[in-house]
Amino acid sequence: MSHPHAIRMLLNYLKVFLKVLCRYIAFPLRLVHLCRTLLQLYSRNVASIMRLDQFQRVHTDGHPERISGSSLSLLPLSNNHVPSLLGPAASNPSIPMLLINAPLTSANPNDQQLPLAAPIISQSQSEFWPFTPSQVMRYNKNPRMHKQESKILIIPPVKREYSDTEDSGDWCTCVHPDGALYFHDPIRGIYTDSNIWNETRRSSMTSRIEKLLALMTSRCGLQLRSGGIELVVELTKGRDHHRVCRYYFVDHPNRLLFWLDEMPTAKIFDGVLGVEKWSHIKYAIQHQYWQHCELYPSDKLPGPQLLKELKEVVVHASAEIITTDLSLSPFDSDELSKILHLIDRFEDDIQGAHYTCVIVRFMRYFSRAQFFNFCGLPEARLNAGQPLFVKEKKSKFLVALSWAINFALLDAPQYHMTALQRVWVDHRISPSRWKNFYNKLMDDWSSVAMYSTVLLAVDISFLSVPSVSLQKSGSVTTVSIYFSIFCTVGSLVVSLCLTRQHRLYGQESADTAAQFLTKVARSAFGTRSVATVHGLPYVMLLWGMMYFILAFSYQVLMSTPTWTLAFTGSACGLLFVLWLASVMRDFYLLTWLLAWLKAWIRLRHGPDNDTT
Repeated sequence: MSHPHAIRMLLNYLKVFLKVLCRYIAFPLRLVHLCRTLLQLYSRNVASIMRLDQFQRVHTDGHPERISGSSLSLLPLSNNHVPSLLGPAASNPSIPMLLINAPLTSANPNDQQLPLAAPIISQSQSEFWPFTPSQVMRYNKNPRMHKQESKILIIPPVKREYSDTEDSGDWCTCVHPDGALYFHDPIRGIYTDSNIWNETRRSSMTSRIEKLLALMTSRCGLQLRSGGIELVVELTKGRDHHRVCRYYFVDHPNRLLFWLDEMPTAKIFDGVLGVEKWSHIKYAIQHQYWQHCELYPSDKLPGPQLLKELKEVVVHASAEIITTDLSLSPFDSDELSKILHLIDRFEDDIQGAHYTCVIVRFMRYFSRAQFFNFCGLPEARLNAGQPLFVKEKKSKFLVALSWAINFALLDAPQYHMTALQRVWVDHRISPSRWKNFYNKLMDDWSSVAMYSTVLLAVDISFLSVPSVSLQKSGSVTTVSIYFSIFCTVGSLVVSLCLTRQHRLYGQESADTAAQFLTKVARSAFGTRSVATVHGLPYVMLLWGMMYFILAFSYQVLMSTPTWTLAFTGSACGLLFVLWLASVMRDFYLLTWLLAWLKAWIRLRHGPDNDTT
């Protein structure tokens, strides 16, 4: 009987132990689950707010204006609002609409507002889709060649003609300076990247071009080659796998593009919020125009005039970047010097596709920078660190939590956050500043890794000292050294991982970095999480140093006579007071403290002095 009774008691003890263990384990798990749920709810709210993209812009008169940055509104291209967008076509009231990412509102009550209109026809119902030069599928084609032996094994004798025999009809084959093949109809001024050596594809494109030209004549009264108008078409498959014709028209005299159907602005605005003026949209259209000229270079472009304009822009950007570190130039000083040296080698009467591609490529970057910086508007950005939008209010809980994390990490996240905010302004990154920021981060992490290696060697050497190694494993000195080793190794590992990560992906373009930061900004902690990760190597190194100082001080103080400690402590205290006084003087705290004491004394003894 005693044996079964002992087993039952053991089972009861085991049940009690399991219950207690479950309680201790369940409480932190519930707490973690609660925090995770709260963060998910907050992230969803932030994401919904970001999808609405509602913000305020500050105008020069000091009154904020409410803007909705994501609602797509249809705006007619009328002659009153965009006189140079379509040239002669702007006077025709039958011109369709342009999709704009924000309703046009103005701080000036005298400005005319663009009325809303209903869409004419959806893209899914039309065989003609408007698109932009940035959507041309030239550099994103899927591979079609198979690995096989060459079909041509012998070159005939006296072979002097190496042109292809494929029939392209009235189209001429052209080779881009980059090596891409495209086709050009010189009679009507039409370009395409679609392979029209296929007779079926060529006939399908010809019929669609005829319909498109008839539609342009009926709606706008324009014809190709009238006033420098050209057409770019591309055959592709729609969502239901039926063939559609993508197109855009080019207006060379005005350096613009236009369409016959409503055009979504997502690809044109490239994520820029608060666009509300046609004069501002013109820079985005001009950026697409320069990209078209780069894709399809033409000898009919005024080469000397473009070269003169480019020289003026580059010289001004060079002077600006020399005199200030807040330049809005898309290139840094070394790149501008190389560009200026390159274009100085051009002849005055330049001709050829290679020269044209070089000039318009640089013009495209400068035009894009003008659009991003709201050039020509009262709210234009005039230096690289100037934000245009009002900061959104953050949750008090997140502010308090960020302050606590920043305090625990010795102000390192705030330092890196300030550096990141100088580079990433209004969800945009300056390419020249991004390079400097990247190089500075790499240098900081490399130096931290070196210091961590030295401190790790010092910690291990300190453990081998006889007076330390003979102590118990739970002594203050030993535990502090262990903590110092853990922090130092952590700093070394994190710095090496971040350095490797940035060497692999950090040299990508500023646009890729901006896309990554935009995704991170939609999370609960935003870009502060990136700043926190960037500061971890430095913080862990400082914590390792502090633990080593604690272990060293404890070891010294425990084996030193009292009078030596008193003398050394007095000297250290005096040095601390002098350092504190210098800090208070630098931050004007001493002056403020003296003024406060005088005011308190005057308030305390003032009535007595008056009575006497």
